[in-house]
Amino acid sequence: MNEAIARSIGISLNTTLKDGMEVWLYRFKKNGVKQATFERLTVSYRLTLQYSIACMRIMELTTIDVQDYINALQRDSYSYSTIRKQYNLISAFVKFLIGEGLAVRPSYINVTLPIEENTGYSKRDVVTYDKMEQMKLVPVAERSNKPGAKAAILMLESGMRTGEALALSWGDVLWDRRAIRIHKTLVHPASTRRGFIQDSPKSRTSDRTVPLSRRAYAMLEEWFERAPSKGKDALVFCRPDDPNKSIGYNALRNHVMEICAEAGLDYRGMHVFRRTFATNCYYKGCEIKKLSKLLGHASVTITYNTYIHLYGDALEELRSIID
Repeated sequence: MNEAIARSIGISLNTTLKDGMEVWLYRFKKNGVKQATFERLTVSYRLTLQYSIACMRIMELTTIDVQDYINALQRDSYSYSTIRKQYNLISAFVKFLIGEGLAVRPSYINVTLPIEENTGYSKRDVVTYDKMEQMKLVPVAERSNKPGAKAAILMLESGMRTGEALALSWGDVLWDRRAIRIHKTLVHPASTRRGFIQDSPKSRTSDRTVPLSRRAYAMLEEWFERAPSKGKDALVFCRPDDPNKSIGYNALRNHVMEICAEAGLDYRGMHVFRRTFATNCYYKGCEIKKLSKLLGHASVTITYNTYIHLYGDALEELRSIID
């Protein structure tokens, strides 16, 4: 029975983990997940190849082997997030084998992941631009003629992810509602030099419509007048020579670094605008459920865990409820 199964799926108990995973990824997973998800899986797969577990035969794989691999990743100072992704990759592959009727041990069941504080680095503090820094940065971005500077304003005012902003087209701007629909993202796979627009966001809840602030709306109105193409499919932050191609992550980063330098501020990455937006919303009294919806998080728990430092400040307010 196992021999027949092995022939049908191209994997046998004598197959090494690396060869079996490769068949599984490219034959069974590639067309069943979003391309961005598949790229993340292949990144995890390539990391597995750097360790001895990859050369083990499937029939030999035990809980101890998987645990030793997890422990090795911890010793090599990988983050908790990376370690969990490696564990998820192996457990998904083993579950596939079991589902196909191959007699393999569920070697992932009793594996213990390290606590986050004991990994290479735990969650970093949420870095933002404070009010004074925003007052320095925004006017510089407004004066700039670089698309990346305008994208920074939009991310700061809407909480959009970087890929969501870079995939935005003029048809997504709902002028009559003073809002934007977010339903695409720019994906930049590690395996290729060119990015592509995926016509679906990061997750189901990432597909959302968010209101535009007066500042963001005014910026988009002004930017629309200067757009090389005003068609609904033309990208908002496009290359000067092609309205259907995004400026991409590298150009965006360079433009933001330029306005940061002019404003006399440190460059703190691209995600800082989304985090600053969330922090601004909190200090304006935004409830966590509404903030979670604006950010497109899969659950309120993600929002709370990310911004717990803010909601922790509400201790005295909460005390007044029980006193």
